[in-house]
Amino acid sequence: KIRQSELINYRELYDERQDQLEEDGVMPTPDEIAWEEVLHFVILPNYKEDIDILREAIDTLAISTLARNQMGVVLAMEAREPDVQEKAEELMEEYRLKFKYVMATYHPPGLPNEMPGKASNTRWAAQRLWAFLKSESIDQDKVLFTVADADSDFHTVYFEALTYKFTSVSADKPLREVTIWQPPIMHYKNYHSQPAVVKLCSLFVTQHELANLSDPAATALPYSTYSITSNLAKKVGGWDPDWISEDWHMFLKCFLNTGGRVSVVPILLPVVNYTPEDETWWGTVWARWAQAKRHALGIAEMVYYLSSLPDAVKSVQDEGGGCGEICYLFARGIPIIYKMFAIHIVMSTYWIFSTTNGFLVYYVWMHPEEDSLGDWREFWIYLNIYSGIFSFVVFCLMNILNISLYNGIRDRIVPVADGSLWGWVYRFSLFHYIFMLVAAIIVAPIMNTAGGIAEWKAALKTAKSHKFEYEVALKPQAAKNRK
Repeated sequence: KIRQSELINYRELYDERQDQLEEDGVMPTPDEIAWEEVLHFVILPNYKEDIDILREAIDTLAISTLARNQMGVVLAMEAREPDVQEKAEELMEEYRLKFKYVMATYHPPGLPNEMPGKASNTRWAAQRLWAFLKSESIDQDKVLFTVADADSDFHTVYFEALTYKFTSVSADKPLREVTIWQPPIMHYKNYHSQPAVVKLCSLFVTQHELANLSDPAATALPYSTYSITSNLAKKVGGWDPDWISEDWHMFLKCFLNTGGRVSVVPILLPVVNYTPEDETWWGTVWARWAQAKRHALGIAEMVYYLSSLPDAVKSVQDEGGGCGEICYLFARGIPIIYKMFAIHIVMSTYWIFSTTNGFLVYYVWMHPEEDSLGDWREFWIYLNIYSGIFSFVVFCLMNILNISLYNGIRDRIVPVADGSLWGWVYRFSLFHYIFMLVAAIIVAPIMNTAGGIAEWKAALKTAKSHKFEYEVALKPQAAKNRK
């Protein structure tokens, strides 16, 4: 599906669709938006990011055919960062001729009811952006916000695909105002320098997100980088500044405020980004652990959803909705709450059950005199063993897919360091596969245990509060230049 998406000329597809509508005698509706009328603003929240990391992300935006006439870049800076204005002005001067708009916002520290982080910075940037759109008399029906990470490497035709999908539903204004568009996120940018345990985390997270987006029956949630209409973001009051998982939280807020009508629509053009990286092997593992603890705090969104559900039901009733609309909200919310449950609760318990299960199977196998299971003893033992074999086969297939994904974006990954002996491993898919399979078998228990502990720590913190400090993950250049 990724390959198919990459081969499409979205502008030609749009023109063909318009020609077909004209042939069929379908007249444009007042709400319909033409390709050239769509305006994209990319919000890049960042704090103490190396300027070259920001340049890498902005360069991938500048490649778009829409950059000069239909795109704006918003450098969402933190005012508390030293010399931040000079950095922003340098970037604005460098890129001002490559985009229709380039601007910077400076999120002030210490605002009431805020926690420093991506959510509060994005909120401030969006508020400044809405003021700008109003001052320029720009029709917000035609504006899309794309919230990205500071290291997001966009596919060259992502915004063309987004424009096509947006204009595909532009005639149906209610539908486009309840849609969030999501590309698959691949944490492979610094793949070659990631320790094995970090590579395994990248493999699982990437394939989890990709599977949810590629399967129409799956429940997808926004993650890291996503696109949303200006109207939808404004309707719900923007981003809440005191929640750490800004992507999930914004989706849930939109979902509840629209009576459960918001959906995530995939755009299968990968965004590639970095995993945390420090100067040493252990430092990199520790930085990834810090990021994992932050991601685990997304468990707080289950609390937010369940505590906000009564207010959402009341809102539906206030708008004249009856039992059918309320049942619709509940029905659409069930797979979402299950999704959050599966990610956080399963991760927090899997490492305990898997470890305990191994010892129990070994004990029962070695002690046939234990017959408390009676005639079911052998059935449960062999079911357990065969399930383990099946899981290993699936794990092997996941590693094959990992190699395929790697080969598909190899030109977007930081190359292997000159003179490194690992170059030949990644050059040949078979050697790459064997290395990853062996390494994954060795480090999988470490990853599962670390992930489980992170979830338990997050659960204990969430029991006290939903407000947490946002710890910025180290990027490669930032790590090398750190003093």
